[in-house]
Amino acid sequence: MKTCFPALMAAVLMPALALAQAPTTHSADDLAQKLADPGAALVSVPFQYNYLGDVGNGQHNQQLKIQPVIPFVGEHGKFLLRPILPYQWNEFPQHQQGLGDLFVQGYYIPTKPGEHSPTELGFGFAAMFDTANHDSLGTGKYSLGPAFVLVHKRGKWTMGALLNHVWSIGGHDAREDVSNTAMQPFFSRSLRDGWSFTLSSESSYNWEANSSDRWTVPLGGSVSKVLRIGKRPVSVGGGYYYNVERPTLASRWTARLTITLVFPE
Repeated sequence: MKTCFPALMAAVLMPALALAQAPTTHSADDLAQKLADPGAALVSVPFQYNYLGDVGNGQHNQQLKIQPVIPFVGEHGKFLLRPILPYQWNEFPQHQQGLGDLFVQGYYIPTKPGEHSPTELGFGFAAMFDTANHDSLGTGKYSLGPAFVLVHKRGKWTMGALLNHVWSIGGHDAREDVSNTAMQPFFSRSLRDGWSFTLSSESSYNWEANSSDRWTVPLGGSVSKVLRIGKRPVSVGGGYYYNVERPTLASRWTARLTITLVFPE
């Protein structure tokens, strides 16, 4: 499917920017802990650059993910919309660059008025749209399934997991069906002066692949710091992940740089 990247990027970013408020005096430590919490009602726009090393026969791929977090808060809960729009520069499996498939997750987290529980459990949906500019950049399918989020906060620690599964429900008949489970456990520790450290694994299981190529299990960590550019809080971070289990010809490691624009209430 041919998709205009600027138009789709504007469609992804506009809801977040529309909800954004003027900069406030939230402390860097407070913002760092909220950014580590996927259930926090905080408008943010992360720009995540990934360098995927040792792909195929020693090649490398690159991607830029734009992934705004758009919260809607009500009296009895909150709904968080998390679209992820990737732009890719690939050497493998083909020399191609362009837009990948748009992935969207939405979670509803019920809450009680006046209650601040250290543990939150949310449920919702995950959807993938055929927006790739080239066959090698996407699945060629439209996919849908359930999604869940679990977060527990204790002092300066934030831990939990994101979980989703999608099945293909439409798209090109000639392309392989999609049945994929994604799991993202994480442990984050807030430090002083807006610093934080996170250990995580963005693992996945492809039910349609050969038995030896189903698991992708990266292990790694990242460090980030909240600072201010003018009055606007911004988080800057870097990380490294190594695939302890991976499909044949998949990347062996990933280096990451993330810049997050933060729009506190």
